[in-house]
Amino acid sequence: MKTITIITPANIELEYRLAGAGSRLAAFLIDFAIQLLVMGLIITSILVLHNRVTYTLTAPDGAALAAILVVIFVVHFGYFTLLEMVMNGQSVGKRIFGLRAIRENGQPLVFSNILMRSLFRASIDMIYVGLFVILFSKQHKRLGDMAAGTIVVSEHYLAKDEPGLFAPTTTLPDFLLPHEQAMTKKERGIVDEWLRRKDTLPDYGADIERRLQGYFTHKAMKFYPHVLQPKAE
Repeated sequence: MKTITIITPANIELEYRLAGAGSRLAAFLIDFAIQLLVMGLIITSILVLHNRVTYTLTAPDGAALAAILVVIFVVHFGYFTLLEMVMNGQSVGKRIFGLRAIRENGQPLVFSNILMRSLFRASIDMIYVGLFVILFSKQHKRLGDMAAGTIVVSEHYLAKDEPGLFAPTTTLPDFLLPHEQAMTKKERGIVDEWLRRKDTLPDYGADIERRLQGYFTHKAMKFYPHVLQPKAE
């Protein structure tokens, strides 16, 4: 997978692994199946209600057909819009495959980003168009990502899932222990180098320590906020 390095507004350098076309398609298929299920349940309810009102088993009339079309539009457009708002850039499919949509500067999505992504997804950025563009985009973007200024990243880059990436040579200080399993090879290398050299630095590595605290706190807030929550006594 390709990676991308982002400098955040707080001047913190973050490295993300971009989600590829395969994982994005798989996540979409799960979301699409959920959409079809929801549509089917609601449309069936509309038809049952229509038949009870008309007392006949007939094709839907104008009102029932209009209601069905509204349901299809609302579920198709609103599903991703609502979930990406309440799940911080994720949908059910994205969460299953460990994907998340974020802004190009590494910050969480805002409503304007989500709305633009949904508009393109529901119109010209349908599955085949979106997949085609992702395949030929350097940052694996579909048209909606380009218009909204977003990227989709993979959270499944934990060191524990990539055996042999590094062999830790040092013991981590307490403030880094909650982040150990989420460190990439590059991050662990930087930490190990700091720990090996900090006693020889003029400030004993205090400035780098502050930077590392800021970096991993920022990363945890986005991807594993549970490590920042105080433990119950």
